[in-house]
Amino acid sequence: MRSKKCIAMMLFLICTTAVFAQTEEVEFALFRRMIAPVMKWGENGVLTIPKATTVGKLNFYAGATGQQAGVLQGINLYLTSASLMAGTSEDVELGYTRRQLIWEDLYLSNMAMDTFHLKTRFLDFGKYLIPQAAIGVNAVSLVDNKFQNRSDILFNIYLAATSSIPIFTPKLLFSVTGVAETIMNQDELGTYIFDVGADLNIFDVLFGFAEIQGFNPNKPNNEVINVGGKLQLGPVSVGVGMFNIIRQKIVSDDILENIESSTFSFENANWMVSVVFELKLGKMFAPKKQ
Repeated sequence: MRSKKCIAMMLFLICTTAVFAQTEEVEFALFRRMIAPVMKWGENGVLTIPKATTVGKLNFYAGATGQQAGVLQGINLYLTSASLMAGTSEDVELGYTRRQLIWEDLYLSNMAMDTFHLKTRFLDFGKYLIPQAAIGVNAVSLVDNKFQNRSDILFNIYLAATSSIPIFTPKLLFSVTGVAETIMNQDELGTYIFDVGADLNIFDVLFGFAEIQGFNPNKPNNEVINVGGKLQLGPVSVGVGMFNIIRQKIVSDDILENIESSTFSFENANWMVSVVFELKLGKMFAPKKQ
């Protein structure tokens, strides 16, 4: 009998993080975070939602994150994620992520999951103001962590649009990203989910981020908010984020009333630390200016 360890890990994490079916948007946001790559915050992604921008041709980076995933028989468990991302061209980005549950004494558990990523930018009229657009997919196996049968692979498909706005100078760059995404399995599409994110780049050193997952203007729901900041020093960046803040609101067709009535629950929120190392080979192989 096949073990389906990937599904077991998902269910375990959903239980231990105490997100108990508040809305399908909350559940989707948790799932989305579990299969998303460790992005370079503010460059090819906001925090967990993708941006239409890519890492660039021949650029590589490796990123890692870790967060507490619960307690089992009095021993802490942590979910670790490690991603390797590469830009095969200015508009195409490939990636691989390995997720592993580890015990607090750093021993590996028998729960692990692989995810493969592809993003292609198909609209790029310039760096500023006019939105760039990209399509992408994250693929994860539902059975035995193997990618042999297409019917056993779950695809998270998304469309992302990003607009970057300089604030007086390109060294102060504000970006807004909108994402529409869904899940496809056995050629059937699931419910569409909408995400919105924003990031502020201050002199390529300090970065601030905020995003809302599960935003749907056509029906009432609770949304997930993630916020964070990052310090960039050369090829290394260190970030800290707070994830899974739940925004609750009254049921109303009036958008302003919904915003004014917002309350925020931090009961299930948790911290995440990100460490990223980037190797920009693209600059090394770029032709020299005459």
